[in-house]
Amino acid sequence: MMYKILFSDLDETLLVNHHVPSFNQEAIRKARQKGVRFVVATGRSYNMIQEILQEVGTYNQEGEYAICFNGGLIIENKNNRILHFKGLEEQLAKALFERGRFLDVCVLVFTLDCCYIYHPDENEIERKKAQKAPFQVMDKYDFDVLKGQKIAKILFMKRDMDYLRDVKNILEKDFSNVSFSFSSNRYIEMNAKGIDKGYGISWLCDYLKIDLKDAIAIGDNYNDVPMIKKAGVGCCVQSSFDDIKSLSDYVCEKDYFEGSVKEVIEKFIED
Repeated sequence: MMYKILFSDLDETLLVNHHVPSFNQEAIRKARQKGVRFVVATGRSYNMIQEILQEVGTYNQEGEYAICFNGGLIIENKNNRILHFKGLEEQLAKALFERGRFLDVCVLVFTLDCCYIYHPDENEIERKKAQKAPFQVMDKYDFDVLKGQKIAKILFMKRDMDYLRDVKNILEKDFSNVSFSFSSNRYIEMNAKGIDKGYGISWLCDYLKIDLKDAIAIGDNYNDVPMIKKAGVGCCVQSSFDDIKSLSDYVCEKDYFEGSVKEVIEKFIED
């Protein structure tokens, strides 16, 4: 079967040290030569992926696309043209923001253009620098600076997943209109209800008139699960959690830093 589109997560899937390694670049180039679209599907904002799009060969091109904010933003790469955006409504964002005030977490609020960091964690600040994210560290915990802005998502960050799971269990009872997911073993991601990577790949496939059964998706973490389940072939890297492996159609023999994306391309596209 000839697949038409490949969706790939970035962190802990496609990237090594925030860049696309040469072995993945070469595999993607061969897949695109065969007419297969390559689309990044990430929790990152569009302005955090421009260098990555250069490395995969789709930067600033018409007819090439990217899914950002876990499906909350879909762009055509040429001039970062917004095709679809669905963020958090202001009152909902404010309520989530206020809950973060009293939790032992670093709070990250992503607007369309900037990441605002509250209760800053030095490790997280360094991570944002490495990701080339436009960000501002806020010394005052105040929602006013965010009023009137388009808020894509809010993250609570702590490198303690047991703590974050407890927080998510509590929040889910109070916020039925929010989509929750985990990523990078350090974040609770909070998007508008119904927004996830499965939604994102469905929207783009519909826009491109591609059947989902002709799509491949690869990821590593819980925010990737919706697209792994939606795609015709859902793949995960070797280091994924066992419950993610159990629902994937294909579990890579290699981990992300060894070339799991290359492995998927060689197995399903180059054969």
